[in-house]
Amino acid sequence: MAISFKTDAAENLATRVRERCDRAQADRFVSMTFDAFTKSLVDRFLLALPVDWRPSYPYEIAFSNRRRVEDFLTRARLAAPQQRQAAIAGFGAADFESKIVGAFRLPLQAMAPATAIEFVIERWWSELLRRPGRSLLTFIMLNRMAELLLRARPQIARALHATYPFVFVDEFQDTTHAQYDFLVSAFGDPRITITAVGDDKQRIMVWAGARTDAFDRFEAELAAERVPLVFNFRSSPDLVRIQHVVAQALDAGAIPTIAQSGRQVNGDVAQVWTCPTVAGEAQHLARWLAQDMASRGTRPRDYAILVRQTADRFEHQLAPAVAAFNLHLRNESRALGRTTLQDLLVDVYAGIAQAVLRLGAVRSVPASWQLALDAVLRLRDVDHDDELACLRAEEGLSAFLHGLRTTMAAAPPSTAAAEALADQVLAFLDPRALAQSFSKYATGEALDIALEAFRLHLATCADGSPDWVTCLDRFAGVDQVPLMTVHKSKGLEYDTIIFVGLDDAMWWSHSAGNSEGIATFFVALSRAKQRAIFTFCRERGQRARVADLYALLTAAGVPEVAC
Repeated sequence: MAISFKTDAAENLATRVRERCDRAQADRFVSMTFDAFTKSLVDRFLLALPVDWRPSYPYEIAFSNRRRVEDFLTRARLAAPQQRQAAIAGFGAADFESKIVGAFRLPLQAMAPATAIEFVIERWWSELLRRPGRSLLTFIMLNRMAELLLRARPQIARALHATYPFVFVDEFQDTTHAQYDFLVSAFGDPRITITAVGDDKQRIMVWAGARTDAFDRFEAELAAERVPLVFNFRSSPDLVRIQHVVAQALDAGAIPTIAQSGRQVNGDVAQVWTCPTVAGEAQHLARWLAQDMASRGTRPRDYAILVRQTADRFEHQLAPAVAAFNLHLRNESRALGRTTLQDLLVDVYAGIAQAVLRLGAVRSVPASWQLALDAVLRLRDVDHDDELACLRAEEGLSAFLHGLRTTMAAAPPSTAAAEALADQVLAFLDPRALAQSFSKYATGEALDIALEAFRLHLATCADGSPDWVTCLDRFAGVDQVPLMTVHKSKGLEYDTIIFVGLDDAMWWSHSAGNSEGIATFFVALSRAKQRAIFTFCRERGQRARVADLYALLTAAGVPEVAC
């Protein structure tokens, strides 16, 4: 099993295994996120949870926001005994759930609270878990419930031990209290080999409850061996040198990494662009992108525009200027129902449905045919050694595609046509077969979330598309420049990254020497294979708060260029 933090990272690991192993081996490899794994356990063994912590089924997923937590803390303080109110008043809404609720290990039976922390935690669980109608659960709560499940039911833990003797954990530096405890309860057996990979210099989730001692505790509690990785297979030597300057600001003893990739660009590999206005920044960026692609023969998806936050805001600022140069911006942080565009694009169902629709729009697409056929064989539970059954499944797919092509030829792209096609493809694939064939859809709402997002995105892409090929290209992001937050970029890499908004307005919470802010900066810089560009706009804000970041760039010899 491989456990990741992001859906696209989990799918990326699964894809790498499929590319390197035969089908029988690849099918034995399970790659999931922490949240998907813990939720699947709670959904599957919900009735095995201690009754005091057992939610309704179905339950609803909640995503905490600052206002909701502030309202809760106010109610909890007013309801608390007088001697506990002052302590509760000191709890911050920004990290209450991640650092207080998430750090509290649930007892097998609910107990009367003895402290202010226990009082607010008990009230939090009571309000959400035992609300009238359906329980309301956050993923932090699900992480905690899954850990409790394994302690309460050792036979489930033993089943996990027997199923997954090898466990790989990615981005371990961002492991939260709840996730760490779950990992130890699930796989803390000396017969299981756990490999935890990460880099403290890329710890950017402390605000979300990431432990600052995860590696030390892992090493001490599980007798782990540390193995330093010194090769950098992503970035060119000049970028690696600049990255090391930033790395030393996070860890004075940071070991220099050795670049294994060559330099492919002329001139500066890193620059700071200083622009007087937001409009001028957008126009300069768009013009530079068009010129660089033309001169180097690169494609739009070789570039990524990164921002610290509010990707929607930057989409509105940059998209018109980019469009003026016949380029298209793609906000991969955009919400689609109950998920994001980035997560939809690596969803299993979305990949299968895209392949089927592609075959409806273009008769011969070998990669799409293979993906669709493999999916049909799996959904129909066909043994690959049964030639007759394989032939029948292939004939069934061909017959469906014949009808699909007729439908798509007769109905040009529109919102209504896209919704009808989404329904037609889903009916052919069969929701029940999807749930039975893919473990992530077996329980909970994962399939419903994917179906809703797929339908929304396909309808949006169809609107204004001249034909279905263009619609599907828009869906997949073909030749579109991705825009995303730094947090969404974790695990990804691009020829060139352009970090827009290195200023006080976008970095309002940063202060000199703040390790998490520097780590965010380091993550953005380390996404680049060949070039990294940072932009500063005077109209947007000053750069006093981020002066230490500019000092690092100056120390690394990165020049500033006026827009």
